[in-house]
Amino acid sequence: MKVSDIATKVIEEEDDFGDTSFAIKARIENDSEDEDVYIELQGIDSDGFEIHEVVLSGKIPLGGSRVLTTKDDVNMKLFDQIAMWQQK
Repeated sequence: MKVSDIATKVIEEEDDFGDTSFAIKARIENDSEDEDVYIELQGIDSDGFEIHEVVLSGKIPLGGSRVLTTKDDVNMKLFDQIAMWQQK
């Protein structure tokens, strides 16, 4: 699988517990032998450590590509520490 164009968007600002909802999307090119795609993305801090993980899943025809997206909740302080997203 080839992952590109990863982007995030805050959906709901910090709640009373310090959590925020965000959406994340990525373009996935399916070069596997299965149409059912399961991709783990890790949020990496500035020191290179994984501090959060999300999963994108869906059906992508063999040899095709598609943008997959999901929504997740995370503590806002933690979210602000994510310097980049990458495939796990």
